Amino acid sequence: MPFTQLKEEVAKELGIPVQFQRYWIWAKRQNHTYRPDRALTAHEETQSVGQLRDRNSAELKLFLDVELCLDLRPFPPPEKTKEDILLFFKFYDPLKEKIRYVGRLFVKESGKPMEILTKLNELVGFSPDEEIELFEEIKFEPNVMCEHIDGNQSFRDCEIGDGDIICFQKSLRNHVSEQYRFPEVPSFLEYVHNRQPEEHQMVVPISDSPTKIPQTIKVAPADTASTVDAQAVDDPASAQFTWTIDNFSRLNVKKLYSEVFNVGGYKWRILIFPKGNKVDCLSIYLDVADSASLPYGWSKYAQFSLAVHNQIQNKFTVRKDTQHQFNEREKDWGFTSFMLLSDLCHPEKGYIMDDTVIIEADVAVRKAN
Repeated sequence: MPFTQLKEEVAKELGIPVQFQRYWIWAKRQNHTYRPDRALTAHEETQSVGQLRDRNSAELKLFLDVELCLDLRPFPPPEKTKEDILLFFKFYDPLKEKIRYVGRLFVKESGKPMEILTKLNELVGFSPDEEIELFEEIKFEPNVMCEHIDGNQSFRDCEIGDGDIICFQKSLRNHVSEQYRFPEVPSFLEYVHNRQPEEHQMVVPISDSPTKIPQTIKVAPADTASTVDAQAVDDPASAQFTWTIDNFSRLNVKKLYSEVFNVGGYKWRILIFPKGNKVDCLSIYLDVADSASLPYGWSKYAQFSLAVHNQIQNKFTVRKDTQHQFNEREKDWGFTSFMLLSDLCHPEKGYIMDDTVIIEADVAVRKAN
């Protein structure tokens, strides 16, 4: 199909006239993020869809850039020069603990971030002279990378280019940051990254529902798999729990729970997403198993580690440590991007042997008063 015909199809589908459409190549970067990389040239738009696809590694993903009037009617996009770069902006409110997309702007590569502060304040309804801080959201998976931006350097010197994401917030310079759980953008993104979405039921596609409960999971009994060991927690109760999962490659569920085990008088279980929780990684969390029956306002503090055992060389076991105050809103906590699925499933790396995966949890909790 000629690309010009594709634009006509888009006009019919989305109501954006052809002359108001500007397309960008949506490209994968070296750090595995996806961003609008560059606008299609007039010459490229005379080619066929197949030709464009073949020029872009046999995959064609596009970002449609549309300029809107105040009444939301589209108008022709402004001419883009080589000096112009397209940036996307998010606003973070540490009091509400919310971050939201507020718009995108074209800026000059040689310009400085401090020169657009008035415009950013306008986007969120602040006074023009409100002091704000800027951060670049570099990547979110498999780990968060978010860095403060020096407003006095040029965008070029800050290595900011087309498609980059800038988060901003009110400056806390004259505020007591301790009053916020997550005072700045990087800490909040870390929180979102590690938070397990609030879903309480195992999701199994209807077409994949088994006619009987498959016997695919072996769980070591808590009394034999647990060991009590002193931890750096006041009045601790601690134990190790081992979960052996057979036929791992044949699991056909979105998420899977271990059997319940007891530590410090509390009931826990491990939650995994075998194919990743919306990421190309194994996702593992510690879950409060009896949260639905606990009294209103309950809260539990735990320090814990989760591990995927390497069955060839123990020194290559992947283990991650964290701590959390579990409550009604956050009954799960752990690691969305625990380890890459490509590493987990690699036949020579030793994490899956005889189609079996071994997961361990070391948990230390405060005893109830």
